[in-house]
Amino acid sequence: MSRRLRLSTILALALAHAALATPRGLPVYSQIAGSDREYVVVAGDSLWAISGRFTMTNQLLEALNPLDDRNHLHVGQRLRVSDRHVVPRRDAEGIVIDVAARTLFWFRKGALEARFPVAVGRADWATPPGRYRIIGRREDPVWHVPPSIQEEMRRRGEPVVTSVGAGPDNPLGKYWIQLSAAGYGIHGTNAPMSVGKVATHGCMRLLPEHVERLFHEAPDGLRVDVIDEPVKVARDAEGRIWLEVHPDLYRDRPLQAAEVVSRIVATGLGDVVDAAAVAGVVGRAWGTPEEVTRGHAHAEATPDGAVADAEAVSRSAAGP
Repeated sequence: MSRRLRLSTILALALAHAALATPRGLPVYSQIAGSDREYVVVAGDSLWAISGRFTMTNQLLEALNPLDDRNHLHVGQRLRVSDRHVVPRRDAEGIVIDVAARTLFWFRKGALEARFPVAVGRADWATPPGRYRIIGRREDPVWHVPPSIQEEMRRRGEPVVTSVGAGPDNPLGKYWIQLSAAGYGIHGTNAPMSVGKVATHGCMRLLPEHVERLFHEAPDGLRVDVIDEPVKVARDAEGRIWLEVHPDLYRDRPLQAAEVVSRIVATGLGDVVDAAAVAGVVGRAWGTPEEVTRGHAHAEATPDGAVADAEAVSRSAAGP
């Protein structure tokens, strides 16, 4: 199918979708943070853990690294990685946790202070989006196992535990940051390889060094927005449009290109984006920003093309 015909088909589908329901527009963000770089494998590494550490989708990691044997890495092996994401800013001060990107964004004095990989809830224990605040914290917390998790232990034939004291076996790690919802918080972990993954019972795990910093520096009362935005759009300082699409973790249906185009049209960017490029990004769902500006000489749908495009915006809009 020719590019012109593909574009016409996508636009027709988008208009048909819009006729059935009024699509919701998308926020248009202005910053992309992170970088594309080389990573050297160390002892104990696995592709599963590496993709979490860099908050990469498995699809992108596999596309960037076409390995013959994915289950056996060796120390010193070089891999291509990327932790680039559109930054979903809300306020000048606060934390935004994007479930789709498994990333915590921390803002201080109007700037992006830091980004941390975060483990979020599994499909059957989804992390609930919402607006919260930090209301307290505990060092060396005791984990009082909720009845629902005790029942899960029982179903699995595991010993049923009602509480776990402080120490290396505690799934909460050394620090607990309480949010304004009972039993809901940000904490450390005794399973650091799970960070950056869909792995929890709804709470949010950070690496020990990251949760320690938040514990000591993020004050009570700080706003914490938990969002789930598998589709994000950014316009950079030069007017270029970038689209980041992740697999939808909690909805049992694939994203449709026509739906995404409809939402971009509703956002007011329909006349400056290339619908065929949007369809390509949706189909790949690599979870990395790719340029979809109309008139842009789009690279072929390869990881090299996506990363080459990304490097241009990294130079102008990168953050921590």
